[in-house]
Amino acid sequence: MESLVTNLLLVVIALAIAYVLYKVLKSAKKFAINVIVGFILILITNLLNLTNIPINFSTDTLITVVVTALSGVFGALFLIVLNIFDMFPF
Repeated sequence: MESLVTNLLLVVIALAIAYVLYKVLKSAKKFAINVIVGFILILITNLLNLTNIPINFSTDTLITVVVTALSGVFGALFLIVLNIFDMFPF
């Protein structure tokens, strides 16, 4: 009887862990898509010569990458608006 209770408890714990992992991975997927769309938005505005946001291997790019990676599309839009109004720091 004790073995049955232990096995049942292990199954419940495994299901709880699986549920938590599912939720975390599902939100991570949305976050990754948001970041990728943000970088694509910056690339498109640079290709259309609307902005001049640096995307090369320098410290300027590090700031662009950090802002876009942490906030995705909203960070990219923020950088684009700053650049359009010549308020971009570099």
